[in-house]
Parts: sequence; structure tokens; C-alpha cells
Amino acid sequence: MRSMLLIGRRLLMMILIGLVVVYLWYAFDHVRLLAGFPFPIDYGEGPLLAQIDQLLAGRPIWQLYANPSQEPFLIVNYPPLFLILSTMLAWITNDPLLAGRLVALGGALAGAAALAALIGRRSAWIALIWLTIPVVIEWMPFMRVDLPGVALGLWAVWVARHERIPAIPRGIVAGLLAVGCLLTKPSLIAGPTAVGVYFVAEWIRHRSQPTAPTVRAAITFFTTALIAGGGIVVGLVWLTQGWFFLHVIAANANRWEPTLATDFWRQQLTLRWPLLITALIGGGVVWHSNQRALLLPVLAYLLAGTVGAIGVGKVGAYANYFFEWYAGLIWLSGLGWSVVSTRFTQRPLLQLSLPALMIISLLYYPPRWDANRLRPAGLLEPSPPRLAIGRYGLWADAQREAAVLAALSRTNTVLAAEAQAAGNVIFTDLPGLASGAGVLARIPVFEFRQLLDQGLADQTPILYELANGNPPLILLDYLGNWLTPEMIAIIRHRYAQDGSIGIIDRYRPIATGPTYPPLQPLSGGGIQLVGVQLTPPPGAQYEPGDLVVINLRWSRLDPHPTDDLSVVVQLRFAGDRVAIQSERRLIYGALPPSRWPEASPIDHLQPIELPVELLPGNYQIAVGLRDQNGNELLPPQPVADLYVEPQGGMFFAETGYFVPATFMRFWAETGALERSGFPLTPAVPFAWGWFQCFERTCLEWRDGSVRMRPLGTELYLAETLRSTQCQGYSPAHTVCAGFSVPEVFGATLGQTLSGEIQRNGWIVQWTEYARLERSPDGTTFSLGRLGDETLRLPPGVRYRWPE
Repeated sequence: MRSMLLIGRRLLMMILIGLVVVYLWYAFDHVRLLAGFPFPIDYGEGPLLAQIDQLLAGRPIWQLYANPSQEPFLIVNYPPLFLILSTMLAWITNDPLLAGRLVALGGALAGAAALAALIGRRSAWIALIWLTIPVVIEWMPFMRVDLPGVALGLWAVWVARHERIPAIPRGIVAGLLAVGCLLTKPSLIAGPTAVGVYFVAEWIRHRSQPTAPTVRAAITFFTTALIAGGGIVVGLVWLTQGWFFLHVIAANANRWEPTLATDFWRQQLTLRWPLLITALIGGGVVWHSNQRALLLPVLAYLLAGTVGAIGVGKVGAYANYFFEWYAGLIWLSGLGWSVVSTRFTQRPLLQLSLPALMIISLLYYPPRWDANRLRPAGLLEPSPPRLAIGRYGLWADAQREAAVLAALSRTNTVLAAEAQAAGNVIFTDLPGLASGAGVLARIPVFEFRQLLDQGLADQTPILYELANGNPPLILLDYLGNWLTPEMIAIIRHRYAQDGSIGIIDRYRPIATGPTYPPLQPLSGGGIQLVGVQLTPPPGAQYEPGDLVVINLRWSRLDPHPTDDLSVVVQLRFAGDRVAIQSERRLIYGALPPSRWPEASPIDHLQPIELPVELLPGNYQIAVGLRDQNGNELLPPQPVADLYVEPQGGMFFAETGYFVPATFMRFWAETGALERSGFPLTPAVPFAWGWFQCFERTCLEWRDGSVRMRPLGTELYLAETLRSTQCQGYSPAHTVCAGFSVPEVFGATLGQTLSGEIQRNGWIVQWTEYARLERSPDGTTFSLGRLGDETLRLPPGVRYRWPE
């Protein structure tokens, strides 16, 4: 029986060690891939990189905690320790992103070392379980503050309990480490709490010996923590004139939702419930082994870590809130393992249950990357845990990560170039896009929204800038994502989507044409019209069916203007006869006149669609104002003239869009419906020219000529499947022989970019302007809907401009 037990335990240990080794390889490969990835990958990396860039540029640390509405528009969620360490390392690496990631990686490894020291030499290897926890693996190469903070807290506990260190140095070092933990991330309370509980208990135990070493260490600890921690916080508050609290406290005071917390806890317990049982067993055996003194610090740590993990219900939280909870479970499990292996050798159930539970806790893992999109798994579609070993195991996930990061590197390189070309400031819902390009994000949207919802920020300056088409580039993961309804309203009216790169949509301001004064002075409701802009058409004249882009520039006259106004735009002919009329809320209902800057014009875009049956001739554009009750504060008055003449454009009832003559001629000459398909957008004017997308292509009017946008080149950047060979041919320099391409398409495909790729059940080949698709048996051929794909519109949603 004893030999069977020994064989069974050895077998379980071999399986356990094998699984740990596989996870450690997986973690190493993740670190390797992220170390060479030159852009922020996690949302939180973006703001930290921007802050470190400012420090490297010479900005004093306390000036980071300034008014976030002023350039460089930073909201600094955390105290400065991580920023200081990363900046110091960046002087050596000359790469601030890599420096921050190395600090985080060092924190993960230091945390494992601290757990090994706390568990003890006999079972120190249990600390390796720390490096198999999915969220630890995921975050260890991210530039995030959490793992270094956890490590500082754990080492504070070890120093506090290490009685071989003289009392005074022990208290000082433990105090500094605890303060360092809180100055890395204030919500990491488990380590400082465990140290405080341990010293208080020792103080009480030795209360009759006021000069005992532990008492002196406890006094030194609390004194050091109070002086060092309090002094640094008071100094930062004074240097920042109080802004430090807004950044570190108010910007983190997100609302807490019980449903969100419950969902996170359910996910973690489903995945790692065996580790929790192992910890409970470990605590029980330690209690029964007369080594109860070991339990006080670990139980205090675990309890505080559990309280911290309840905070995962904060809006915007992630599984990193479980770091301290997991560390406590591993610490308690390791202590129990040590006791079982030395004092309970005759308990076969215990001898077998601990390794078995550890194995079960490692059998499943959550996939890190979405199988179909360039984003983490589980964000858009369910990603249930998978077996660590097998076809869809850790090896497959590592391969998927490599492919996704390669695609993201290609797309981010292009986005970075566009951001740099746009100027010093862009607007984005992913700050890493800006910091990775070396430009400023106008706001870190998530943090700004938290301050705004608490009444601690004002979005008026941002809304004013957006209404006037600044910044000149907006990069969005999707139109939502913590943006306010007012921001979204202005973006949807003043900007339009200019295709996408990878998973990011590009929005640019609508081009508005030259400014000229209205035909007569207009004012009402406390505002006046100071300028009119008509965007010149892509052809010689406006034609029936065209979209006429009208921009009206308003200015505030009265200190207390009427706020809820609507703008009436009419197209008139033969005196005062109205051909069409459009009514839209002023600045789209997003920014009332009372919040406009004084004497500063603001744009109000109100396009009108000319009827297809409109007769040629001269027309006038008239503009008026109404209040919320429909009362006319300003009857429509002529402000500009418009001449309309047919040019050969065509309206497509199938999709409801008009194609101007300039685009129509090119569309017809290059294959018409068979090649390009129906229009999916209107013709849109940008600063660089005109843009219109069809089902299988997008057309650009630049410098007086029309061309196809190289959508194949743009979309192939994000393709994770790569091939350079045709079936039976190598390499592929032309269209592969398996594709029966109509002759008319030949001049519209461009250079080939790939060989044949198996994609979604089809065989495809990418070219500069297209994606060729055929069925595996070769009986069906088509072109990919690249025009539709570059717009990335949700099912049933039309192009979002004009509205």
C-alpha cells in the first residue's frame, strides 16, 4: 500500500511539474513576443508611456499631476514610484516602453521570489504557481504598475517576519517597502496590512517587554511608514497645488457594480477553484500542526487581498484585482504543502490530494487572443477555458499570439505614421495609439469620463475643438468606448470615417471650403452668422443628386443666448419658392451657445441632398433659426447662391446613394457593378480630396483625378494568415492559376501580395486592390467585399455621415 501511494504521488508530481514547465514556457514566449513589440498593446500602457515620455523630455515629476485640460492632457492614475523606476531604466534602454515592461516583468519575478521566501525552502517551488496564473502571465510583460506593487508588499511581509535582521533596520526596510507598495498603486493593501497586523500582534504579545526587538521593529515600522509615506504625499499635494488628489483618487473613483464583480468572481472561481481548496486544506493542516504563528500574516494578507478583489466590480476593472488574492492562496497552499510533506506522511489522502488539486487547477486556461480578430479573446465573443494541452492548448494560443502581434505591428506602424502626419495632437479612444506614435492624445477617454461623471472635468473645450474640426485625425476602436453622447454627436456630424486600418477606424473632419460672409447680416437668439462655407463639388458643377456640404459659422452675441436652437436651411428658387428644407439642432444638440467661447466662431455643418429630379438653374441657400417651441427667431434669409447642372452622375436606389459624375465615369470604365458593386457611402469631402466606397472597392479623387484606394494592401496588413505560394507553384508573383479572373478585372487588381491562403472555407489571394476568392473545388469565383470591410460597419448600420 505504501509503495502504491509512493508511485501515485510520484506520478502526480511528474504531471504537475510537466504542466508547470509548459506554463513557464508559455509565459516565457509571451514575454519574448511582447519584448519585441514596439507599441502599447494594453489600454493602460498608453497613458503610462505618455507620462514617461514627458519625464524623459525633462518635465518634473510633480508637473505631471497638473490640470488635465491643459497640454500634455495627462491624467496620472498612480503615485510616481513606477514612473520613476521606469524612467531611470529608460535612460539605459533608450526605449521607455521596453523599460516599463522590464520593470513589470521584474515585479512578477520578484513576487515569485518573495512567495518562495515566505513559503520556506522545503516547498519554495510552489511559488512557481504564481507564474502560471493566467492574468499574471498576461500582465508580466505589460507596462503596468500592479506586479511591482505586489512584489514590494510581499517583500515587506518577509522583511517584517525575518527576525535575524536587527530590529531598527527591519522596521525601516519593512516600512519603506510597504510605502513603496502603496506609492506604486494605493489599492494594493494586502502587503502593508499583513505587515501592520503582524507588528501589532507582536507588540501586544510583548507588551510587557517594551524594549523587545519586535516592539522596537514595530515602532520603527509605523514611524517610517507615517513619515515617509505621509511626507511624500503631503509634498506632492503641495507641489501640485492639490491636483495630485484629483489624479490619484478622484480619477480612480469609478462606480462599483455588483453584477460586474459577481461575473469576475464567477470566472476566476470557475477557473481556479482547486487552488482555493488547496489553500483551505493548507490552512487547516498548518493549524493542526501547532505552527499557528505562521497563519497570522498569511491570513491577514489573504483577507486584505480578498477585500481588494471585491473592488473588481469597479467599472473598467480587470482580473488584475485578483493578484493579491492569488498570491495569498499560493502562499497558504505552500505552507500547507510543507507541513503535509514533513508531518503528515502517513496521511495518504492528504499526500495525494494536494498535487491532484494543483494539477486540476492547471488543466484549463483562458485563451488570450481572439481566433478571428486582432484583439484579446472574449471581448466580442465568448471564449470558454480550454485544456492547456491539446490541439487548442497553450501551443496553439502562443502561435495565435505571434500572428496577431505581427499583424498589429504592421497596422500600428501605418497608424503611427498617419498620427505623426496629422500633427502633435490626435483624438483617440486608445491612448496607446497616440503615445506609441509619439504624439498627444487629446484626452485619455476612460479616465476623463470618470472625472466628468463626478463633475470634476469640463468637456466644453473638447466639444468646441471637435465642432471646428480639430484635431484633424480621430482614431477609434469603435464609436462609443467611454466617449460622451455629446462627443459622439459632434463626431458623427462634423467628421466622417475615412476607412480603417486593422481594428481602428479613421475619422477626418469634413472639408468645408473657403469662407465668405453671408449675403446679408443674420442674427437671432443671441447669436449671429459670421461666415458661410460651401465645399466645391468633385466635378465642374453641382448636379442633381449631389450632397451639398454647407458649413455655417456662428458666434455668440449675447452673454445669455437662447440655448435650444435649431437651424433651418432651405434651397430656394424663383424668388422664395422652397425646393427642399432641412432642420437640425444647432451644433447637433451637443454644445449650447451659452457655453461657446466669446467672440470665437464655431462650425455648424448642415449638408443638404439635392433631389435627383431637381431642374438645372440658379438657386439660393437660405438660413433661419427656431427655438425649441418652433417659434421663428430668425426667418430664413438668403446667405449664398448655388448653380446646379446635370453632369452625368447616377443615383442607386438599391443602397440609396448618389455617385457624382466624376466617380461614375471611373466606376463604369473599370468594370461597373461586376467589379466595384453598389455604393455604400456618399461622396465625402476630406482635406486630401473626395472619397466614396463601394462594395468591393473605394474610390479617391485626388489632384483632379480618380483612382482606386489600394484596399488590398491596407487590409492585408491585418491578415494573420500568410502565404507566398500557389498550389503547385512557388513563389507566387502573379495571380495563381486556380483563379479564373475575368479579363476586364486585369487592370484593376494591381500587384499580387500573397500566395493562396485558406480563409473561412475559401481559397483566397491578396492583390494591391482586391482579394480573389474561389471555392476549394474551383467552381465559384468572386472578389472580396473590401469596400464593405474597410468601413467595419456593424450589421444593418449604414455609413454614419451625413446624419
